[in-house]
Amino acid sequence: MASCFISDGYTLDCRNASTGGIKSLWVLGDSGNTISGVTYTVDGEVSSMSGTGTWYKFELVRQSSSFTEELQVNTTNQSVVFQPTVAIALPKLNQELRNLWFDLIKQNAFYMILLDNNDRYWLLGIENGLYASAGQMLSGLAYNDANGINLTVIGGEPNPSVQIDVTSTLAAVMSGMTVPVE
Repeated sequence: MASCFISDGYTLDCRNASTGGIKSLWVLGDSGNTISGVTYTVDGEVSSMSGTGTWYKFELVRQSSSFTEELQVNTTNQSVVFQPTVAIALPKLNQELRNLWFDLIKQNAFYMILLDNNDRYWLLGIENGLYASAGQMLSGLAYNDANGINLTVIGGEPNPSVQIDVTSTLAAVMSGMTVPVE
C-alpha cells in the first residue's frame, strides 16, 4: 500500500475570518511569459516566483466575481485533478473592454493571481495554465441590468491552487516578472 497518510487535523478559527469573493486579480499571458521557478514555505505557501512577463491587474466590483476549485476523481485510473474555476464580471461594456476580453479568450493558457476578500493571494494554473471556457458580452435589458462582460476561466491541475505568502507587496515575491499596479 502507498504511503498516503493524514498528518494533521483542523481547528476552527473565529467566524470573522472568512469572507467570500475576490477583490482583484492579476493575469500573466501566454505569449512568451513564463513562471520558471517557485519556492515554497514549510507550510506549502509560495514564498517567491521567478519568470518573465508582466502581471496585469483587473479591479473587480464588490461581490461580482468568484473562485471555486472542484476535485475530480477517477477511481478506475487512480487519478485526481483539481479544476480551478474563476467567474469574472467586468462592468461597462465598451470597445476597450471588448478588446481586453478578446485578448484574454485568445490565449492558449495563462496564469492568474487572486486577492480574496480575506486579503489572501492565491496562485492558479501554475502547472498547466488556465483558459477561457465561456463568456458573454451583454448590454442588459432594463436600466438596472448588467452591462459588461462575463468570463469563465478554468484549468486542470495535479495539485490544488496555492496561497502566496505576501508579507509586503506582490512585486516583492516576483523575480524577473513585473507587477505594475498593486
